[in-house]
Amino acid sequence: QLSTSQPSPERVPSAEEQEWAGPEALCPGWLEDEAPDGEVPGDSGDPDCATHAYERLQSALCQEGLPPTLDCSSEPRTGFGPLDMTVCILGSPTPFLPVLLEGGTRCPGAMVLCLSPTWASRVPSETAPGAWSLLLSRGVSFKVGGHSALETFVPPRRANYVTGTFAPGDPECSWVGKLARDLDCPTGGSVPLAHRLEDTLVARWVLAARANLPVPPTLAFVLGARGDLPTEPVAPGVRLVRLEDPQGQQSLVQEEVGAFLGGTAMEPYSQVGTGGVGGVGGTEGHWGAWRGTGVH
Repeated sequence: QLSTSQPSPERVPSAEEQEWAGPEALCPGWLEDEAPDGEVPGDSGDPDCATHAYERLQSALCQEGLPPTLDCSSEPRTGFGPLDMTVCILGSPTPFLPVLLEGGTRCPGAMVLCLSPTWASRVPSETAPGAWSLLLSRGVSFKVGGHSALETFVPPRRANYVTGTFAPGDPECSWVGKLARDLDCPTGGSVPLAHRLEDTLVARWVLAARANLPVPPTLAFVLGARGDLPTEPVAPGVRLVRLEDPQGQQSLVQEEVGAFLGGTAMEPYSQVGTGGVGGVGGTEGHWGAWRGTGVH
């Protein structure tokens, strides 16, 4: 449960503080060559990382009819201790905006959005040998009514829970994954887990073979070894057909597809047709998903 205690009383920002001061306010010292203290990913010096993410946040807030973020960074927030709750969101603000807004309503100030690796540092954990603590020197905190503020924290604020944009393809994925690795607090995911969950075939195989959960009938043509898809144990509802040369095994493909579409497992799906069968997908190593069931 999130703590509702406030480390310091709220104040009304001045007119100057309500204006976003640009990249220097988001990443102070970004013009300097010297790297910040602590373990930070090597590609963390680009100020555009924070600038673009901040602009996306303002756009999202505007679309929701919410006030823009106030720049309160000139007066650091102090008084945070180990018992103060800090839920840290790393990376893109868009996917987590509903969580940030709801968290700001239920526990004002506890939800902190980190838009750049320069806003955080990793230090060896004092409670878990071999793990790391994530400390936030800067962040966007959320309060009641959708209000948000860009703040600095002195001393840095320790994260008690961490999640973020781990999905491959997100520009923040690289530094988010590095900051969230081997932390001494619970995390809401990881880059390897996101890779597995976004691979429909792997996700279905894990659910069926490891968790004994029912999955939609699936026929998958796999190119090469695909070591992440073992032959044992067998995954109920998922049939894997390994192809060495798809161009030379067209008859096998046609036989497998015909047997699959005509089998009893597909009888409940009245909308199935052969129009969903496509060519072999290049680098992914399996057929493109079709309708959530059917051929991969």
